[in-house]
Amino acid sequence: MKILYIIESLASGGKERRLVSLIKGLLKTNEVEIELIILSKDVHYKEIYDLELNIHFLKRNFKKDVKILHKFNSILNSFKPEVVHCWDNITAFHFGPICKIRRIPFINSMISTAPPANLVKPLSMRYLLTAISYPFSSVILSNSKAGLDSFRVPKKKGRYIHNGFNFDRLTIKLNKDEVRKKFNIKSEYVVGMTAAFHNRKDYITFVKAGNLILEKRKDVIFIAIGDGPDLDKVKKLVDKKFKDNFLFVGRQKDVESIVNIFDIGLLLTNVNSHGEGISNSIMEYMALSKPVIATRGGGTNEIVLDNETGFLVNQQNKTEVADKITYLLENSKISKQMGEKGGVRIENHFTIDGMIEKTLELYKNVVK
Repeated sequence: MKILYIIESLASGGKERRLVSLIKGLLKTNEVEIELIILSKDVHYKEIYDLELNIHFLKRNFKKDVKILHKFNSILNSFKPEVVHCWDNITAFHFGPICKIRRIPFINSMISTAPPANLVKPLSMRYLLTAISYPFSSVILSNSKAGLDSFRVPKKKGRYIHNGFNFDRLTIKLNKDEVRKKFNIKSEYVVGMTAAFHNRKDYITFVKAGNLILEKRKDVIFIAIGDGPDLDKVKKLVDKKFKDNFLFVGRQKDVESIVNIFDIGLLLTNVNSHGEGISNSIMEYMALSKPVIATRGGGTNEIVLDNETGFLVNQQNKTEVADKITYLLENSKISKQMGEKGGVRIENHFTIDGMIEKTLELYKNVVK
């Protein structure tokens, strides 16, 4: 089966990582031939160059985008794909109509988040910029059921396939003692969060909950992995007397080794501006058998089982977050059990093999 993928870039990100993992897995099945179109030279996942596929770079130019359409049509003529699969809004707008005209099945994976209903009202620009591509799509494929619901995808076209976690990523380069020594961590417990410092993520509640906990106990350090425009603002929220109990490490290449020392993994979301799909951070916590505390809503509800693999908490509720963290720190046996259940859940329901198998089955169905 010939499959043509299209994505705006292969910059560092969950959507881009998911595409690369999918392509790798599908090529191993020997059931597909793949070509890839990228609309920029921004490629973080360099391993794509080591795979057996042709890559086309079509640079966008707003004044001359008609040329891209001609080049795309030429690729269709030469490669003759049985399925075209796009991964973002830009590519859906550009190439969906051509596939519709040429009657080539067009799978649209632009939806990877699941914002609350108030952010995706029927006449809102956010909804319209997504829904405009629905008529040209054979299937609208999300990584969460919540994403389909958020953007009101027609039931006859909507499908979801959860992310698959690549366990090859869990190469722990530094053991726990080495990580503690590297960052001079002496506290008994470590609570961490991996996310960009952007208004989509709720580091504000992370810090405020930490301040509450540290009023009562000093045996915890709070680690934040990531960078972004809100970093300085968040740092200023740390109570001065607790500054030694917060560690902002910025972007890290060896994230897995740091997450491995967490006792609890957090992902708090600002649902006033964002809705999670299936978070790579949460999958990583669970794959490393860490109990999870995450903001309720969106795709997070599909991966975190409340009171089983961790806790779902209400948005921007520092007291609730602090209480859940304290409960897990004071109940090590339950905390360990939740982490282990999370690991089993990832192994059983969020595998790369499962994602590949379901995606290949979808392709076969649309070309029948």
